[in-house]
This record gives sequence, C-alpha cells and structure tokens, in this order.
Amino acid sequence: MEISKKGLLLVGDICTSNCNQKDKSTWPLLGDAVTATAFEYEEGNKGFKFQFETDGSGYDAIIIPEGGFRNPFSDESLKDSEIEPEIIRNNLNAILNGMDVFAFGISKRPQSVNKLAEHFQINKEEVDAFLFHQANLFMNEKIRKKLKVAVEKVPYSLRNFGNTSCASIPLTLVTEWREKLTDEKQHIIACAFGVGLSWGSVYFETENIICSDLVEI
Repeated sequence: MEISKKGLLLVGDICTSNCNQKDKSTWPLLGDAVTATAFEYEEGNKGFKFQFETDGSGYDAIIIPEGGFRNPFSDESLKDSEIEPEIIRNNLNAILNGMDVFAFGISKRPQSVNKLAEHFQINKEEVDAFLFHQANLFMNEKIRKKLKVAVEKVPYSLRNFGNTSCASIPLTLVTEWREKLTDEKQHIIACAFGVGLSWGSVYFETENIICSDLVEI
C-alpha cells in the first residue's frame, strides 16, 4: 500500500462573522485567522503522539442554535433578542456558556496532558513548550499551574489576536516561538478543546523548521 509522504494541514475560522457585535460575551473575545502547516514523512522520525476525548452531553456549551440541518434557517433566526444587559444576539450567532466552558477547560485539559504523558512515557520536565488553545488567559494560567509548568514555557498570542479558534496553536507557534522553532530542536505538547465538547493533546518534536512571516490583512 502506498503511503502519502507529504501533507498540508489547513485550519482557520472567521469567528467574528458568527458573533453579534452587541454581545459582550463573545464579540470582544474572538479573532479571525487561518494557518497552513506542511508535513513530510521521514524514516525513523518519532511522529506525533495523540490523546483525544469527547463528551456530547456538553453540546450546548459552545453552539450556534440555528442554520444547520437540525434547526434550519428561518426569518425568525435573524431577530435579535436581549438575553441580559449588553448581551444581544440572534439564533445565527455563536453562544458561549462561559462558566460551563471554564469548568470543563480547567478539569479536562490538564487531565488530557497528563494522560498523554503517562501513556507515551513523556517526561514533562523535558518538554520545551506547552501550547494551549488561546481561549482564555485566566483559564490557561489555571491549567499551567495545575500542570506545574514554568511560565516561560507557555507562550501566548491571545493578547494580540484574541481567541482564533482552531488556528490559535499554530498562530502562537509562529508568532511567539519562531526563533526557537527555526534555530533549535523543540519538544512540544499542545492541548486544545472545542465544540462537542471535545478535547485532546499532542506531543511532537521539531528541529530547524521553516516558519513563514505572519501576514495581516
């Protein structure tokens, strides 16, 4: 069987298009970004180590209520409603249940990193960088402290770009860890979560890779 030896991973989202500008619970938090990552198979390379989980009971913690097959678009979908002061949205806008997502994030994500490290016998002390999905600074700092990771090993792009969804980890690598990626061998653990609710972690190594310049439009 022929195995593909080169791949291109494209991820990105225009999160702001799914938010209502009158909704303070989502609009100020999100940013738009897209990334492209090229991979090439190399004989003897250790590859990627993954840990994945999902729990459908939390489906409504991050959701757009209408516009899909289950709840199709209608004229009513466009009507704004005031949920509470400064939170105004319609049923085509994204909803984030902040407290549920926060509680989920600070419990499941450190567990995922620890499960990954235990299963693959990864010494966390030897990991050079921990890349967390850039959803919330306070949440990620809680996770960092739970994992007992030094602050200098956890870079952030959140301050400059907000929560850029699936692009946030590669964006953080390129903008905050570029020098180390291009000049040194790096041992990296990344951890993310999202709709579903779903979450997972990955361990990988890099050495003298090429990072393109950030393009802002």
